[in-house]
Amino acid sequence: MANREIWTRDYRPKLLPFDPERLKIEETRKDLREAADAGRWTHYGHLFIWELMRQSMGDVVMYESLLLDPDWIHDFARIYTDFFKTYFSCLIEQAGKPDGIWLYEDMGYKNGLFTSPKVLEKLIFPYYRELVSWFHEQGLPVILHSCGSTVDALDLIVEAGFDGLNPMERKARGNDPLEFARRYGEKLVFVGGLDARVFESNDRARIEQEVSSYIDGMKGRGARLVFASDHSISPNTRYASYQWALEVYRKHMAY
Repeated sequence: MANREIWTRDYRPKLLPFDPERLKIEETRKDLREAADAGRWTHYGHLFIWELMRQSMGDVVMYESLLLDPDWIHDFARIYTDFFKTYFSCLIEQAGKPDGIWLYEDMGYKNGLFTSPKVLEKLIFPYYRELVSWFHEQGLPVILHSCGSTVDALDLIVEAGFDGLNPMERKARGNDPLEFARRYGEKLVFVGGLDARVFESNDRARIEQEVSSYIDGMKGRGARLVFASDHSISPNTRYASYQWALEVYRKHMAY
């Protein structure tokens, strides 16, 4: 999707009519029922406008268009926001209501956001706010997944109404979960934040220090925390090391 003309001609028209073939109702209903019967927290999840733009336009076209053609960005976001509300509504009605929603939107990299908070506030977050509000009307909490540095977007994330944040990647600039909890512990649930590189060390003493200090620090701030790493667990982590991390967590988790 190299320009607005291609979007208008080849992509936009295909998103307007409702197509039930996009949804796997029976499969989703079965998976939801099996997970619920197993006592698991269930969710529906998907990419949203930021990641969809990156994947369909490509980074260069997207970043240029954020500055040079904001009307195209608004049109893209408007169409996809309506699209998601339509399809999630059908999914909830016909397959069942999960416990919550995850939106996967990697807005940052190691050193910061991919674009300024002002651009996000003007062009992206109004649609986050709208979709999150719509999910809340369905009685569903919404967790935002965003790898990379999110510290400069934290105020926007809270103002948009997100209920939880994941994964708080520790090697990224400014991502201090303890500071996040101090600022917004009453508004956000925190999912993740444990440095996956510490697990990779396979050093029991280091793992114990990291996990215990992190859990105790979050408890000290009254934070609501879901135990998880800040990134995927790599094959360099031994299974016994992760089991040890869980043991340490269980010793420290109770308030």
